[in-house]
Amino acid sequence: MSETIIFKPALQWSGALRRHLTAHPEQESRLAADAAQPVTRKTLTDWYAELLGPGATRPIPQADLRRALRRLRARVFATLTVRDVAGLAPLHEVVAAMSQLADLAVGEAYACAMHTLMETHGTPRHADTGAPQDMLILGMGKLGGKELNVSSDIDLIMLYDADGETDGRRRISNHEFYGKVCRLMMPILSEPDADGIVFRTDLRLRPDGDGGPLAWSLAALENYLVVQGREWERYAWLKARLIPCPLFDEAAFAAQARDVESLRRPFVYRKYFDFDALSALRGLRERIRMDWQRRAQARKGLDTRHNIKLGEGGIREIEFVVQLNQLIRGGRQPSLQQRNLLAALHKQRRAGILDEAQAAGLEAAYVHLRRVEHMLQYREDEQTHLLPRTDEGMAALARAMGCTDAAGFLAELDRHRACVSQCFRDAFRIAGMGGDAQEPEAPQAEPPEAALPDSLADAMQARIDALLDSHRIRSLPRASLQRLHALLPGLTRAAARTDDPLVALQRLLNLVEHIAQRSAYLALLAEYPETLARVARIVQASPWASEYLTRYPLLLDSLIEWRSLMQAPDFPALAEQLRSDLDACLLPDGQPDVEQQMNLMRDVQHQITFQLLAQDLENVISVEGLADHLSALADLMLAEAIRRVWPQVLPRERRADPGEPRFAIIAYGKLGGKEIGYASDLDLVFLYDDPDQEAGERYAKLGRRVASWLSTLTSSGRLYEIDLRLRPDGDAGLLALPIDAFEHYQLTQAWPWEHQALTRARFVAGDAAIGARFEDIRRRILLLPRDPEALRREVLAMRDKISQGHPNRSGDFDLKHDRGGMVDIEFITQFLVLSQAGAHPELLDNLGNIALLGLAARAGLIPGTLAAEAANAYRVFRRRQHALRLQGADKARVPQTEFALERRTVKELWGVVLGS
Repeated sequence: MSETIIFKPALQWSGALRRHLTAHPEQESRLAADAAQPVTRKTLTDWYAELLGPGATRPIPQADLRRALRRLRARVFATLTVRDVAGLAPLHEVVAAMSQLADLAVGEAYACAMHTLMETHGTPRHADTGAPQDMLILGMGKLGGKELNVSSDIDLIMLYDADGETDGRRRISNHEFYGKVCRLMMPILSEPDADGIVFRTDLRLRPDGDGGPLAWSLAALENYLVVQGREWERYAWLKARLIPCPLFDEAAFAAQARDVESLRRPFVYRKYFDFDALSALRGLRERIRMDWQRRAQARKGLDTRHNIKLGEGGIREIEFVVQLNQLIRGGRQPSLQQRNLLAALHKQRRAGILDEAQAAGLEAAYVHLRRVEHMLQYREDEQTHLLPRTDEGMAALARAMGCTDAAGFLAELDRHRACVSQCFRDAFRIAGMGGDAQEPEAPQAEPPEAALPDSLADAMQARIDALLDSHRIRSLPRASLQRLHALLPGLTRAAARTDDPLVALQRLLNLVEHIAQRSAYLALLAEYPETLARVARIVQASPWASEYLTRYPLLLDSLIEWRSLMQAPDFPALAEQLRSDLDACLLPDGQPDVEQQMNLMRDVQHQITFQLLAQDLENVISVEGLADHLSALADLMLAEAIRRVWPQVLPRERRADPGEPRFAIIAYGKLGGKEIGYASDLDLVFLYDDPDQEAGERYAKLGRRVASWLSTLTSSGRLYEIDLRLRPDGDAGLLALPIDAFEHYQLTQAWPWEHQALTRARFVAGDAAIGARFEDIRRRILLLPRDPEALRREVLAMRDKISQGHPNRSGDFDLKHDRGGMVDIEFITQFLVLSQAGAHPELLDNLGNIALLGLAARAGLIPGTLAAEAANAYRVFRRRQHALRLQGADKARVPQTEFALERRTVKELWGVVLGS
């Protein structure tokens, strides 16, 4: 592409560029060379060194620095104008170059101001350690996100580590010294002169704005954020980034950077979303909507189409949608904690918060609108977002954007804005917070509670009075008490609409008593009456569900988006998102935050369990489907536990690149058969295949750590209870066994009951090669020739032992352990597999008891009708067992009169297969 072709579109559009080249015609050939290559960080540093000259020494005199920075900015602006208008510079290049220029300019201005003041006042030092202290400069907004536009202001906040004083001939406090640094920096960056300016600089985002000091200590900042920080400030601090410009000790500067991040992150991102903030965020959205309308009224003839930033469907609305999702969900999903808008948008798409169409539409709109924004600013080097008012101006803008005419340009612009506007209107629904403020409930002729029988209404009021008289409630702050009193009528109405109002109200009040200390939950129930109704239905339907929700109230907000809650979990997507979020759980020094990772895994496990529980109570999932999903969830958590624990057991020098462990987890029992329930233990065996001399110790340590990772009680509860006693030699055996030793044990030493257990064993996580070898060993063990009579005696003896271990003196029928129950069916299928798999290898697959009975019938091993009836009995028993568990029963027992036919069927099949 010739220089003329490169220059022509930019010169036609940009008056600023024409004036620059008219004043400096000698720069035209240099600009052509500059525009032929992308503007990178190295480009900037090379140009800056060239402007300073080869003999430049530090500290750079202020006059020389001002001139060099302004000329550097002019060169960058001119180059980007030419490249962007010619279609050569993608958005990332433009915003990255401007952000890198700002970082360089701020760092150089800071160094100049510090050196100037230290000549008089000396070095600022920490009061306790005496160490020299750097000022900490935060870039806010688009500078923080490294996405500055080409004529942008920059927002800065100035901080310092601790109080102290300087050590020079005219000592002053650090507070006063850093204030002087700020005042000296501002004209270097912002004061116009013959070379222009570098960046207009705004310090008003600091705590207390113009009324506060220019520089704040970290202690003062912490106090401010904890005590006074407001919702809009969380929004502002979301992008805050420390500009790297240390003058003294880089390690100390890095430590201070970690301190800043440890203040910023919990202020912006909260694990327990504060539903009190919803009204503030909705108010912020309305202010965005109204801001341009007020401006348009003040400037007659304008409408929202003219401003591509503040107008309807503009850049500000895209930012609100993406950042609202971050504020609401980022505390629980660390991968969403991104400063850059497009990076955040991509993470939200991968997390399923934005669907593909929404994410693609918002990204395309953002890239297009930002390019239009830059075109408007290239024209006269002004911070403007207003489209041209004349037909000629609009036609010229269309040409600069590469469109043939204004009509085509406006059509494309309107298409992008329509997409943005729709997402903006749906912002709270997209974020999982429902739609706009919920519709008021239809008025009724009389309150529902008035229709209740007097005795029931009195009983419900007595429950409420007891709650209000409890110590936990009486000790609440005044604001929380007021919110609770406002919520009580809603609680009563919600309970009255259930099948058992008194039970529902009592369980709701128990829940409220446990969550009342965290007023955000009360705000949630008040903010979303339909959610409160769902809570009432769930707690009334199942005491187990009520207790689960009370133990993990974090799950309450999942009830807002009921449609999402009723969808089947997407486990591959869930695994990908969980891994991304766990990778983002880092301490300030970049090491994994193990406690946060453990809590996050528990939170996700509780969330998916509760999702399945809600579907279960709504009868949209079968018991078998529920067990499949719960088993898939456990498999996922086991795989992730290995991935997180493995680096911890390695020497420090191997942790950066740990590789994959040659280690596998084998599940037995309910997880092995994919039949686990909500609170099932996991029966696990750990195997490894590694010739390293230290492998035994290393994989035993890995096994212990995995078991601890899963079963440790943290602030978010525990994942699973773990039982490792099914490994060879039980508690006396090795915690992790070489696969060769496992094979030898199974072939030469295992008891028949261990081979029974092997019928319901499967590889669930870890090294797939070990898993495949285990499956091969399992099949070979199950195919071993066996004396049917000897095997029958062993199975009968084991069944008697199980009965003795679970005595039932209640007079009721124990669905699981009594004769004719579930254990009998399981023993029948295990005996059939062990005795008949050699002749019928289709029985080897771990398909579950119902499927295995069908296979055995088709093979002619048992009568088909009896097999079908026994399979149905097993299905019926599981359903009733599950229902009893949901009602809080410790043991699955029913009156002897129930399931008489099913029990006779099971006993008959037992007689056919095992005789006595």
